[in-house]
Amino acid sequence: MKISLYSPVDGEIKNIQDCNDSMFADRMLGDGLVIIPNSNNFKGFFDNATVTMIFDTYHAYGFDIEGLQFLIHCGMDTIALNGTGFTTTLKVGDNVTKENNIFNVDLELLKQKKLSIETPIVFEINSLTDYKINDLKLGKVKQGDLICTIDYEFKEEKKEQDLKSITDPIEFFNMSNKYEKCAASINKFIGSSSNYNEVYNCMTRLRFSVKNKELVNVDEIKRLSLVKGTVWNGNELQVVIGQDVYKLKEEVIKLNNESLAIRASLGINNTKIPLARRFLAMFSAIMVKIIPIMVGVGLIQAIIAILMQTGVMPNIVFKLSENPGANDVLFKDASIGWIMLFAMGKTTTYFMGIMIAVSAANYFKLEGIMGVALGLILCCPLMFGDGGSMGLGNDFLLFDLGTIDTGNPMLDQITKIKVNAMNTKVFVIVAAIYTAKILDTHLKKVIPIALELMFRPFIVIIIVAPLSFFGYGIIWNFVETLFGSSMFYIGKIPLGIGVGIFVAMWQVAVIFGLHMMLGLISFLDLLSPTTGGQTVYGIAGSISVWSQVGALVGVILITQNAKLKKQGIGMLPAGLLGITEPILYGINLPKKRPLISGVCGAFIAGAFANILGVTQRAQSGIGVFEAIGFFSEPIYGGVGKLNPTLNGSFYLLSCSVAISTSILFSMMSYKERATEKTLLNKTINKLKLLTVLELNLSKPDSLKLKKDLNEITNILDKENLQFIKIIEKNIQAWLKYKVRLSTLLENEEITKEKILIKGKALISKKKFDLANLYMQKYNQIDNSQEINLLKSKIDQQYKLIDLEKLNKNISNIEKQIMSKLNELNFLKKDVIKDLEPIIFNNLNSVQIYYGLLENKVPKINLNEKIHELKKNKVTHKSQVSLNV
Repeated sequence: MKISLYSPVDGEIKNIQDCNDSMFADRMLGDGLVIIPNSNNFKGFFDNATVTMIFDTYHAYGFDIEGLQFLIHCGMDTIALNGTGFTTTLKVGDNVTKENNIFNVDLELLKQKKLSIETPIVFEINSLTDYKINDLKLGKVKQGDLICTIDYEFKEEKKEQDLKSITDPIEFFNMSNKYEKCAASINKFIGSSSNYNEVYNCMTRLRFSVKNKELVNVDEIKRLSLVKGTVWNGNELQVVIGQDVYKLKEEVIKLNNESLAIRASLGINNTKIPLARRFLAMFSAIMVKIIPIMVGVGLIQAIIAILMQTGVMPNIVFKLSENPGANDVLFKDASIGWIMLFAMGKTTTYFMGIMIAVSAANYFKLEGIMGVALGLILCCPLMFGDGGSMGLGNDFLLFDLGTIDTGNPMLDQITKIKVNAMNTKVFVIVAAIYTAKILDTHLKKVIPIALELMFRPFIVIIIVAPLSFFGYGIIWNFVETLFGSSMFYIGKIPLGIGVGIFVAMWQVAVIFGLHMMLGLISFLDLLSPTTGGQTVYGIAGSISVWSQVGALVGVILITQNAKLKKQGIGMLPAGLLGITEPILYGINLPKKRPLISGVCGAFIAGAFANILGVTQRAQSGIGVFEAIGFFSEPIYGGVGKLNPTLNGSFYLLSCSVAISTSILFSMMSYKERATEKTLLNKTINKLKLLTVLELNLSKPDSLKLKKDLNEITNILDKENLQFIKIIEKNIQAWLKYKVRLSTLLENEEITKEKILIKGKALISKKKFDLANLYMQKYNQIDNSQEINLLKSKIDQQYKLIDLEKLNKNISNIEKQIMSKLNELNFLKKDVIKDLEPIIFNNLNSVQIYYGLLENKVPKINLNEKIHELKKNKVTHKSQVSLNV
């Protein structure tokens, strides 16, 4: 077999043995070459390849080229940059060619950091019987130059035995866990887990920060089948594994019960990203990690609700209310079985703040278990009396500034400065963990190492905990009070409008962690003597959920982006269980229009339900289970406007209205992406406004500038826009095949993994006959025909995407636009130059949206400039008026 390699970048080619890193020079990771780059953009070095590995810090990538495994590693020790200076749009599984960008690197940054910019390109040779690198072009090369060809032949039997060739089930299922065995051996030969402080990995090496080098048996480690070599760097032992290093590291972590701190290897430089987007990304990343727990516990809560609704299970409370229900039982008086079920269903809700604290600590990379400790402190209801009637803690009154009687129970509390537990105060917890991270990082620099163990945690806790309770917490209580007070008044608007707004605002409040105040309004209304145990506001949480689910369904139905469609379908089960966080943070909020569609649908359905007289009564879980409670009588003996059957039926009708209207609004308003013409028009209009404000142009000059700029936007004509649409359709078809292949491979992997786990369990129980059946079942799994067919369709469809012609057209249009801009008298040359990346992003919108091209970082923020000029203009006018 033969493949051709091309230069990925302008630079200089060297022999692999001339690499300054001994691991590459000694061919531990395979044979190949080294290139010294002198430009920042790297393209594919092959005719066609599949991305098999992307390291977290984007400095190293793995590719499959005709079955041969390649690795490109940019720079030496560049993992220390934590991603700074590297950007990519690649994803594992992508098909790429020599025309595609694979990554960008800031070479000047590497040189400033005194890091080598040598970039080895190597291929795995252990699976080959023979190979030859032909006509390697040493010396100066240009990007795209042919630098060599490689002839190679695979071994008939690979070094690691193929599972399908094994007939003994004991050997079969033991072979399936080679990484676990190797991890155990490494732990043993390195002197056990107590002999190293941390374990982490780069693209190819498993790295241990060793305490005592004398306890390490390097010779035995080198004999392990997965180990290709070892390198000492001070007290750091680097065990060379190859691209399987991820799997091995996971097994080492499992053996250590995840007690070792993994050095963070994430971090793309996002200083240019707008603050609001960074905040949203941060908040989503923290919340998404706890969603699986919320979904799982939601099912248990549904079981509890059904058992309570049918009278089988008592309603367990921590404190009896003044008007206890017939089924209310104190926690201490309930039977142990019901207490266990209650704990499984309710504990994660009461102490959700601890999970948020842990997730935030992981996001901000707060070391150790400090996040757990702070979460326990901030979310401990025992600090406030007996835990409160709802288990969320009582309030501690700090200052009483007097009593007011506004008729609004929310607003009446604004004079009471209180301290309370932070179980549901997401922003307070995140702020506390962030503060702890900043403080902890500073303390590392100033506290002597000998005193770190004792004083660093002490100082962090003694400062952050009080600051959170008496600072962040009090501020957030004030925000909650104002929000709740305003919603109390809004909810009173007649003709269903107030309740409609209340319902519409619920999911918006969920995004900002303010929905507890809406829940409190609903709860107070439920307890009011005039309602008798029912509330018109209680429909909000449920109907708003179905509205957002409907908006998501609208996206799924109309989008042509196969990846987005698959992502949306995967979120529907959580929505059916009443959990909207995956939907909100994953699609509806980032896309904006689906969120607004859901809010509009919620308003209509909420107003409709209120006009019909629907009220919430008994609690019966969330999601699909919530309907049960609407078919009951008011829980405190009140008389409902509707009988239970009619109330429940109208509730279901209102949910149908919520879903259907949201689907309709979502489908009508959804846009896959902003078109090139739209983006370009926006940019040119902003440029016009900026110029008028900067130069204070007269009306005639403004009109002339507008006319000239409009002519520039017409350079992007209908013919090119139509061609872009054709390209987009081909990209969408290509993505559909890729998603099908990805789904097929994922399902195959899941099925195989289940069989291997079951087989290993059977072997441990010595049920060899049954294990043999599972082994046969494993070997019968063969999707190769369908996989090859999909790969063929992916390749065929990719050829229809004429990126070469598209890039040529866009490049010509960009040059014409920039040339015309430079000819205009009113425009500043430095502004035009700074505008170039924005114009590039506008014109290449289709490739950027589908991940085929990298978004350029703008050098100027037009919105900020315009805002600043408007502000200065207003200030100047005010000063002139004052002087007059």
